Amino acid sequence: MPELPDVEVFRQYFEATSLHQGIESAQVLNDDVLSNVSARQFQNRVRNHQFDASRRHGKYLFVHLNNDGWLVFHFGMTGYFDYFKGKHKAPKHTRLLFQFANDYQLAYVSQRKLGKVSFVEDPDDFLKDQGLGPDALSESADLTTFSKALESTRSAIKPALMNQGHLAGVGNIYSDEVLFQAKIHPETKANRLGDAEVRRLFHTLKEVLKTAIDGKADPEQMPDSYLLPHRQKGGKCPACGGNLKREKISGRTAYYCPRCQGRDK
Repeated sequence: MPELPDVEVFRQYFEATSLHQGIESAQVLNDDVLSNVSARQFQNRVRNHQFDASRRHGKYLFVHLNNDGWLVFHFGMTGYFDYFKGKHKAPKHTRLLFQFANDYQLAYVSQRKLGKVSFVEDPDDFLKDQGLGPDALSESADLTTFSKALESTRSAIKPALMNQGHLAGVGNIYSDEVLFQAKIHPETKANRLGDAEVRRLFHTLKEVLKTAIDGKADPEQMPDSYLLPHRQKGGKCPACGGNLKREKISGRTAYYCPRCQGRDK
C-alpha cells in the first residue's frame, strides 16, 4: 500500500503537472472508487474548475478545487497518477480521468479498486473524523508526542509505528526500514523501549521517510545500506550479510535481520 513517501511523491507529481490547469471535463470510468458522491455530481463539480493547491497528511492527498472544497485521494494498494498527452491511451485500470484545456489528461489509476476519492469541505475535520494522529513528518509529530504514544501502547513496536492514530503515514514496508535502521527488533514491546532507544527511533523515522522521498519512493534508489532493496524472500542483510527473517507480526509480514536487530526486551 502506498505510504507517506509514495503519497508525497504523488503530491509532487500532481503539483508539477496538474495545478492551475483548466478542467474541461472528467470521466468516471468506475464509480466504485467514489465515496459519498455520485459520478454525475463528481463530474459536474470539477468541470470548468481548476486545482489550485494540495496538501498531504499521512497516506491521504488533499487537492483544493478553486472555490469549491477539496478532493481527497486515498490510493489503496495499487493507486497512482498518470499525466499524459490527450491523444495517448489512458493506462489500464484508470478509474477517473480529468481532461485539461491544454490537451493533457490526468488518470487516477487503481488496479484493485481499493482506493477512494471523495469531496470534503475541511481536511482537518476529515482527519479528525478518521482518528488520525499528526503527519509523521510534520512539526507537530515531535519527540514528546512520539514518546507519549509509545508509552501508552502495550503492542510490539512494529504495529505501534503503523498505528495511524499515533502518527499518520508509516505502514508495513517503512516500519520495517525504520526498525532496521534503528537496530530494534520488530517484536520489542513499544512501552519497554528506553529513552535513548525512543530518541534514536524517532530521529531514524524522520530520516528514513525523507530519504525515501528523495529517492522517489523507489527501492532501487535507496542507499545500499537500506533494507528495502533486499526486502524479499531469500534477501540478505545489507549490514552483516546474514539471512533476513520473514514472519507475521500482528498479522503483517515483517522482514528483519535477527543478528542486527537482536531481541532483548
